[in-house]
Amino acid sequence: MTQAQSSIATAVAGYMVVMLFIGWWASRRVKDTKDYIIAGGRLGWALSIGTIFATWFGAETCMGSSATAFREGILGVIADPFGAGLCLIIAGFFFAGYFKRLQVETVVDFFRLRYGSRVSWFFSVFYLPVYLGWIGAQLLAFGYILHSLAGIPVPSAVALATGVVVVYTFAGGMWADTMTDLVQCGILVVSLLILFPILVKDLGGFSAAKATVPAEFFHFYPRDASVLSWLTYLQAWMIVGLGSLPAQDLFQRMMSARSSSIARWSSISAGILYIGFGLLPVTLGILARTALPESSGDRVLIELALKYLSPWLVAVMIGALLSAIMSSADSAILAPASIIGKNIVTAIRPNASEELQLAWCRASVPILTGLSLILALCFQNIYQLCVEAWGFLLVGLAAPLIAGVHWKKTTSAGAVAGAVAGVAVWLFLRLFAGEAIPHNLFGFAASYAVLMVVSAATGRRGARRSTPAPAAG
Repeated sequence: MTQAQSSIATAVAGYMVVMLFIGWWASRRVKDTKDYIIAGGRLGWALSIGTIFATWFGAETCMGSSATAFREGILGVIADPFGAGLCLIIAGFFFAGYFKRLQVETVVDFFRLRYGSRVSWFFSVFYLPVYLGWIGAQLLAFGYILHSLAGIPVPSAVALATGVVVVYTFAGGMWADTMTDLVQCGILVVSLLILFPILVKDLGGFSAAKATVPAEFFHFYPRDASVLSWLTYLQAWMIVGLGSLPAQDLFQRMMSARSSSIARWSSISAGILYIGFGLLPVTLGILARTALPESSGDRVLIELALKYLSPWLVAVMIGALLSAIMSSADSAILAPASIIGKNIVTAIRPNASEELQLAWCRASVPILTGLSLILALCFQNIYQLCVEAWGFLLVGLAAPLIAGVHWKKTTSAGAVAGAVAGVAVWLFLRLFAGEAIPHNLFGFAASYAVLMVVSAATGRRGARRSTPAPAAG
């Protein structure tokens, strides 16, 4: 092992120890499911903005987006960071305050209030395959980094990441997640800000560097007039922009804020910051086509760091990158674990105690992570894993969530019919029409259309449930 690899390995090992300590320390603050799932609803401005931003700024943004931008340019990464940032802004303006005033802990709690227990039970099952893919993407990114830097086989590196994340998420829940987020992302952003000007200077300035890359890599929208191109472009914005609105990890962070105002403006602020800083790995990926012409693009961000930064700065950046990935991973693990403990267990046992719910939240952590580990090792594409995960939420639950909040005539029957129709159309096109057809867009359109038609029909028969009124404050 070289001196640089030794420094990086030491930094990573030290960071793992710190993470485990934080998990143990945070566990002392967990008294019930509210503490475990939403940190007791006591986060202020800094922690609230930091944890929302950090949850999004993980494997897909840093590793996935830079690799995809290397191969496809900006049009290849519309979903993330642009669509993802848009999602945070939309969530802040139109949903955060309302949900916070409802004083619920999971998005399935909202579905239960709005559509009834049976529907919420049905919807809760949707989250399990979604988060298995999201968790798997984070673990896979972690494995790629350790493999690139220390030569550890990807399966072994992914297994190491899995073990550490499971331990501190199991112990500390949302408190452990929040405590690490702000510092982690701060270090990572600073590292990218250091790397970017060094690369640009080496390439002779930004204008000179941009001139060495085909112009289409900087196109922000399609240049051809075909309907299919624009529909695919619209899908790229929607797949995370609307598909992540029902995401439990986003919901948890908004509910963790101390007030409705903090929940709303933290989400909006995090969205703006995310688009801005998300451009760093995207631009680095594009310019790497000139700086690293022999690269395959899969690990381009790591390759740039190794080429342009000192061993000490590489160690700091890698530690921050791994921490950001682990932050996204533990958020993704905590989300379905919260739904299992808070919603699925109580659906099976309505009189389940707080202790039993908390026990199931924690017990779900290693089970979900183990399944995600298997998925990650079988499906080794970070960006695609993430996009497919959010695509499933878009076609299944986005319409019931949006209409449930903003259209009082939405009925339980309409919500279920819309979710089933959206998934059915998405699955049919995914299997038989190929990638050329924007299956996520058509799935969402079918979901919303069927929801409205069935709601209109069942509403006239008096089957409509009213939108839950938020608590005062």
